[in-house]
Amino acid sequence: MLPHQREFHNDLHTRFLHLSGGYSSGKTFSLCMKALKMRWINRLHSGGLTAPSYPELKKDVLPTFEAIFEENKIPYRYNQTDKIFTFPWCKGKLYLFTAEKKIRGPNLSDMGINEATLISRERYLECVGRVRVKGAACPQVYSSGTPEGVGNYMYDLFVENPMNNSRVIYAKTMDNAENIDPAYIQSLRSSYDAITLQAYLNGEWVNMNGNQFYYSYDATINEDKNLQRDMSKLVLVGLDFNVDFMTATCWHLTADGIRGFDEICLEKNADTKKMCEALIARGYTPDITTIYPDPAGKARSTKGAPDHEILRQHRFEVVSRLSAPRFRERQLNMNNKLEKGWIKYNPNTMPRLKKDFLSVAQDPVTLEKLKDDPRLTHASDGLDYLVDVLSPFNRPSRTESVRFR
Repeated sequence: MLPHQREFHNDLHTRFLHLSGGYSSGKTFSLCMKALKMRWINRLHSGGLTAPSYPELKKDVLPTFEAIFEENKIPYRYNQTDKIFTFPWCKGKLYLFTAEKKIRGPNLSDMGINEATLISRERYLECVGRVRVKGAACPQVYSSGTPEGVGNYMYDLFVENPMNNSRVIYAKTMDNAENIDPAYIQSLRSSYDAITLQAYLNGEWVNMNGNQFYYSYDATINEDKNLQRDMSKLVLVGLDFNVDFMTATCWHLTADGIRGFDEICLEKNADTKKMCEALIARGYTPDITTIYPDPAGKARSTKGAPDHEILRQHRFEVVSRLSAPRFRERQLNMNNKLEKGWIKYNPNTMPRLKKDFLSVAQDPVTLEKLKDDPRLTHASDGLDYLVDVLSPFNRPSRTESVRFR
């Protein structure tokens, strides 16, 4: 066992135990091994193990158990319908739960929680509430997960306002390096900004600059007041659809990333037709301009036909994913690109984008952009869509992107 796995495995006295680890640091393996040990220590009673969702249970937890059983020749039975493991040495059972719905079932001697930072505080407390069998040898709630920022409820329960008899054990990805492809480590370093890497490589709880969505934004890295349009280059437009404050940002693609030089904002009673006319009037004609709009625009419209269809009617080339990326994925991707200087723009000619970079906040629970101020998020949303297609999060390409006139 790795040192952090040994600590986690052998601690039978802490009531609330959490393993905070980086990606591929052996968290799930440790959790499953701990669950089997608990089935011996609490063999007169039943225990539980919760995963964030059924797909994660199926692709992560169950394969780990199966590998452990096969390698160690452990006899077991699994009821797939009820999601229950039974073992010949244990009078009790191991019940498997998922956090998509309320955690119900029997009283338990112990409960393990996989990827606890991805379930809600309510579900975690429901798991705690199930551990109430009288006379259990080790009534422990043990969990593992990758930290998701200091806004996560687990940080509050274990670090900021720790529960009585609670403990955190930290695990680094590099501790498990001999079992990981070096290319995977490099892919993590290239996909995340330095602050996020503290969480996803070292298992540390980090403050991503309070509730700022674009926490890696640095004027010294991302601003260039000399940037302007190069008439010999194609124009790429990130576009967010809104009736008010419909906003387009204009960019060139270079070997080092994207360079922004202009923005257009239609403030009142805007529609996609008016934006097309504004782009053409500014000199961004269809023969030299590609638009990267909100993917939802293919199915709805601010007025009349779907927005994507209106863009094509004006002969613009449209490139879009089939669906918008999750806010968390967008945030990690954008902050990585900002930190590495892949995104640079002229703040004098793109003031709305600058205001977004400095002011857009995120909900600490859902991690989505806060929409309290109707003037914010439009310029940056359009940029998010453009970047997600040109340089998607942790993927070299996206076959689901579609390109058409």
